[in-house]
Amino acid sequence: MNTSGIQSIAVKVSGSNSALLDDADGLQKLMRDIAEAAGLHHLESVTHQFSPQGISAALLLSESHIAIHTWPESGVAYIAMTTCKMLDDDKLQQIKELAAQLLGAKNIIMKEMTL
Repeated sequence: MNTSGIQSIAVKVSGSNSALLDDADGLQKLMRDIAEAAGLHHLESVTHQFSPQGISAALLLSESHIAIHTWPESGVAYIAMTTCKMLDDDKLQQIKELAAQLLGAKNIIMKEMTL
């Protein structure tokens, strides 16, 4: 792993469809689609469904990880991604569009930091 360039991306999604935010299979698909769009390789995943609602899920990547946490009652999700493969602006825009499309989001804020 090349640790000279670690990229950390945080995405806050709001105004989302609460049913989509409480769909474990859909969230796993979102994380796999993000990894594929970014050219990353997924290894393992874990998901926890809270009662009465909400999900925390993570996808382990060869290049690091993607995690998502949802609050369906508020229409909010938080996606965190760290990778040693630097993603260009086009890939970041694809990730943003995937999150908006697959979560039915009205608002997305994305922050990126290179360490």
